[in-house]
Amino acid sequence: MKNNMLSKTCLALLVSFCWSGMSLADKPDVKSASDLPVKTESKTEPKAETKTAPVSEEKKAEPKTVDVNGVFEAVVQAEIAADTEHVTSWEIKKLVEHGSLVTQGQNVVVFETEDVDEQVKKSETDLRLAKIALDDAEFEFQQFVETQKLDRAAAELARKNARQGYDNFVQVDRDRDVLSAEFNLKSSRASLENAQEELEQLQQMYLEDDLTEESEEIVLKRAKQAVEFAQFRLDGTKISSERSMQQGVPNSTAKQEESIAKAELAYKKSMHDLNSARQRREIEMQTKRDDFTKQAEKTAELKHERKQSAIASPIDGIVLYGELNRGQLGDKPSTLKTGSKVTPNQVIATIANPKKLQIHATVDQGKLDVVTEGSRCEVTCDAFPDFKANGTVKSVATVGYASGKFDCVVTFKTPKNSPAIMPTMTCKLTFADIAKEAAKETNDE
Repeated sequence: MKNNMLSKTCLALLVSFCWSGMSLADKPDVKSASDLPVKTESKTEPKAETKTAPVSEEKKAEPKTVDVNGVFEAVVQAEIAADTEHVTSWEIKKLVEHGSLVTQGQNVVVFETEDVDEQVKKSETDLRLAKIALDDAEFEFQQFVETQKLDRAAAELARKNARQGYDNFVQVDRDRDVLSAEFNLKSSRASLENAQEELEQLQQMYLEDDLTEESEEIVLKRAKQAVEFAQFRLDGTKISSERSMQQGVPNSTAKQEESIAKAELAYKKSMHDLNSARQRREIEMQTKRDDFTKQAEKTAELKHERKQSAIASPIDGIVLYGELNRGQLGDKPSTLKTGSKVTPNQVIATIANPKKLQIHATVDQGKLDVVTEGSRCEVTCDAFPDFKANGTVKSVATVGYASGKFDCVVTFKTPKNSPAIMPTMTCKLTFADIAKEAAKETNDE
């Protein structure tokens, strides 16, 4: 019990001592405040400091940022490639080293020309042979054209003769045949009548004489025979005349009509065949002319491609082997060297001018609300940690090049005393997420 009482007594004394110490500490502050010219200000200022200052420090915390990776790329750059069609493979004879500085007009790559020279020589030989073949074909074509003129004239003459023969028959011969049949019949009748009259006169004369001599009998006999012959010829003439009128003339008319019809068909066929043959030969001739023209163009193009055995740089810049993909080199180093084979349109090197650079960045889809055209950012270089520059978004692609990936171009101003920033160096772009911070402050209020 005595120990408990003693403990309580000590605790009470300790509390009383602490309270009195705090009171003594407050009294000097009050005196110093009373010595100030304006008493009210000294009372209100501590209240503002103790109550508002901590709240403003919490609200003015640094805004969140969005980081985007990028690559420095030359604004002016050019690709070096053998732009050939007929030369399908080139062997490198000499190649400027990767990273070397070149000036405009300086050779970047030189190719071997032995194989190309063989191609040009063979193409020139083929062209000469093609010219001889074309000249022969042109001569044969002219012969063909002249022969066709003769064939066409012959066909027209045959048709003309057929038409003339038909016209002669219709206008003259057919009527002549009818008249001939009638005249033959008339002539045969007249011959019979004459023979009969002579016989009758002889008989009458000999009947008046009582005696008939032997010579007179012979004359009578012959007269009778002449009558019989005349009668026989008349009968034959009647038959032939009737046949001529009923069969000969109609048959001749039908044959003439058939003949003129065949002649017209033959003429049309001849003209058709001649025209078809002419068109066919003209097409064949034009094809040969075109083939010769193509051969001549191929030879000329080969000679022009031969001149590309040395490719010069179109601009001043740094030689970077291969093709840049969004400002970056490939993951693996280039294997190009002397003796390497390259194909047409293969990018051998890219010449990048480092004097004026921009940044090619890849923006994730979720950052497009922050990274917009005109947005400002801070640029830092991975190779030089002390490098800092201010950048501005020049453009942002509206269509992604891959799933959720969008191209972005950022321009920046190189600060003074900046280290040598080169194309293909990587960098980081830092954007302040002002929109999200503003929204957060609004929600907090």
